[in-house]
Amino acid sequence: MKSRTLAASLVASASAVLISPALAHHATDNAAPVNAFQGFVSGVAHPVIGLDHLLFVLAVGAACHFFGRRTETIATFMIATLAGTVIHLYEATLPYPDAWVALSLILLGVLITAGGRFLGSRSALALFGIAGIVHGYAYGEAIVGAEATPLFGYLAGFTVIQLCIAWTGFALTRYAERAKLRTAQAVSGVVSLAGVAFLVASLA
Repeated sequence: MKSRTLAASLVASASAVLISPALAHHATDNAAPVNAFQGFVSGVAHPVIGLDHLLFVLAVGAACHFFGRRTETIATFMIATLAGTVIHLYEATLPYPDAWVALSLILLGVLITAGGRFLGSRSALALFGIAGIVHGYAYGEAIVGAEATPLFGYLAGFTVIQLCIAWTGFALTRYAERAKLRTAQAVSGVVSLAGVAFLVASLA
């Protein structure tokens, strides 16, 4: 019964995510930050306002609980997001970035239930690295054109908040598992469902 309650709550949360305007990822009304404080605030806000990013980073924390390697996995993802943002700032082009972010949600959702052996291996770090570059590229859109000071504030902001979100996902999953809930199935279903919806929205 508890597992059904958890699944229902997660599905309801996902539904709220899907009908919200998930696409406004800026905390400064789409204007580039002009100082370190604005950069930091914008960096903190982006992975939270961007619900596709929020769900993915929470799922990264959940995957770390299910399959271990939490320090390596989170560090790989964090470093890759920084690299992805820098790639964007150097005017590299990734077509359909929102679609790639959505695909990363679908893939991670599926792997949480079907790819346990893979996610528990070192090879999975490459997957989290690629996903990090994709998410970091999307983060870079909010900082294009900013000076160095707000840029460093932005990078620090989204790194700190992603670390907090990932560890929150880890802690919530550990708590749910101790309560004997079917957490993996619930997380997988919500993340995959959200990914499909975001993918459809990104291509519409």
